[in-house]
Amino acid sequence: MARSRGLAALGRLAATLRPHTRGEGRPLLLGALLGLAVVALHVARPWPLKWILDFLTSRHEGSTVVAWLARSPEAGLAALSALFVALALLAAGAEYAQVMSLNGLGNRVFFRFRAALFDHILRLPLSYHESHEVGELLTRTVYDTARLRRGVNGLLGRVFQTIALFLATLAVLLWLKPALGLVFAVGGGLALSVMRRSGRRVARAAKRQRRKEGNLAALVAAELRAVRELQTYGAQSSAVRRRFAERNRKSLRQEQKVRRLAAGLVLRVDALFAVTTALAVWLGARAVGSGALGAGDLVLFFSYAVALRGPFADFARQTARLGRTYACAERLLRITERTPTVAHGADGVVSGPLRGEIVLDDVYAKAPKKVRQGRKWTLDGISLTIPAGARVALVGPNGAGKSTLLRLVLRLADPDRGRVLIDGRDLRTYASDSVRAQTSVVFQHGVLAGLTVRENIALGAPDAELSAIQTAAAAAGADRLIEQLPLAYETPVRRGGELFSGGERQRLAVARALLRDGRLWLLDEPTTGLDQAAADELTERLLDVTRGRTTLWVTHDPALVARLDWVIALDQGRLVFSGRSASYREREPLITGV
Repeated sequence: MARSRGLAALGRLAATLRPHTRGEGRPLLLGALLGLAVVALHVARPWPLKWILDFLTSRHEGSTVVAWLARSPEAGLAALSALFVALALLAAGAEYAQVMSLNGLGNRVFFRFRAALFDHILRLPLSYHESHEVGELLTRTVYDTARLRRGVNGLLGRVFQTIALFLATLAVLLWLKPALGLVFAVGGGLALSVMRRSGRRVARAAKRQRRKEGNLAALVAAELRAVRELQTYGAQSSAVRRRFAERNRKSLRQEQKVRRLAAGLVLRVDALFAVTTALAVWLGARAVGSGALGAGDLVLFFSYAVALRGPFADFARQTARLGRTYACAERLLRITERTPTVAHGADGVVSGPLRGEIVLDDVYAKAPKKVRQGRKWTLDGISLTIPAGARVALVGPNGAGKSTLLRLVLRLADPDRGRVLIDGRDLRTYASDSVRAQTSVVFQHGVLAGLTVRENIALGAPDAELSAIQTAAAAAGADRLIEQLPLAYETPVRRGGELFSGGERQRLAVARALLRDGRLWLLDEPTTGLDQAAADELTERLLDVTRGRTTLWVTHDPALVARLDWVIALDQGRLVFSGRSASYREREPLITGV
């Protein structure tokens, strides 16, 4: 059962990698041909020694080469010695070329696979990212793909070649002396059986080890985000170090177990080959003593035994590595085979210019299990209509469902029940990018990507001219800040923009929204982190640019609510008011919880 699961996982991996192998047929064919050449050269390499020993022991019968050598010994010995050296050099050169060809192929395939994996992760819904630690995803994207690449390169370059070399050598041995060939066949079969059984144990241990490594990486990523607080309140006296030490010990113990199983596998294969070789030499020596076998034949058998020992030991190591490869493949397949739940499909309609009417038709959205706290729905049967061009204040206590409503309109998630419509069409039938391209968004806590300041502002309009970017930055009040940076607009942003203050990050996020100049505006407390004067200035600017455009503005500011056209009030995921702001002001004292 375990074996079938492992083979199935590797089969699924091959299907996943196949699209990334386009254009690699020629290097693969070259690598295969070079592998066959390496096998042939390794099989041929001991023969010059056999012929020389047959000549020296006067065993000339049945050998044209030895008979020729007897006629001109000096030239013949020189020629066979040169042939032995040439075969060894050719085998080394062919093996080098094969490694370069196949490893280059594997590296290119996994370069493309990793890029596709990263793109796939970016398209997974927010619910997936919120339920998985950043450190765990980092481990899978970077380290698991690297281990998988090494494992697949070893599989291409070593495993198949070792099997081919064993079968070719075994065929020659059975042809020369069936009894001795049978000894090697039994020894090799036992070694393969040991590798198969032990490989499964290594795979299970490696899978657990990768999971523990992922947990450790997730802990490091989480705690480093809080490094300021840890230093302020004393990391030494906190539980952080104890927790890290405990996870680190678990990871170490599991890694040691994997290493022990892998080393034990190599030891058992080495022991089997030592016994097999000793038995073959003993039987061969008896055959030489009885005259049934020549000394050259015995040396040939011994040379093959020694030559096979290295590849089989390497094969054993690759089998152990294959267990790690399987574990990494299974972890990565869990990501690649996960279909984004928010997808418009091949028939998604590309939106024209939006008018901006928004309708929520009996919408329900589930709360994540980790944060439900006894409450199933973050939006509970919401039905409302927002007229095109209306600027709407979205109000309610914390946890009322305001941010969830913005997510649904932006289609970062789909409702569990009901529909969200824009301009009369279900949002799920649109090509999502065509709607988002007409939407300007400022989240409550802006995060900047690891790009330059210019690229961060132009994130939603990558073809924007620098002059337009500068105008947007000036309108957001971020131009002075940017000009003081070491490289101005070309300054790289590090650590998600954490080195900027909250207000500075928010200004850059507003500049990005202004540059996109969307037909829809989604503002989640956009003045968070600004002082009062700067907040008032930015509010006036946003009120100016959103005039005539559908705007959802999450706010707790009564003065701002009074200046907007419409109010939607939520409480515990339920709609408690939807109407014009004048009506809301009259009824506000009667609306419970708002």
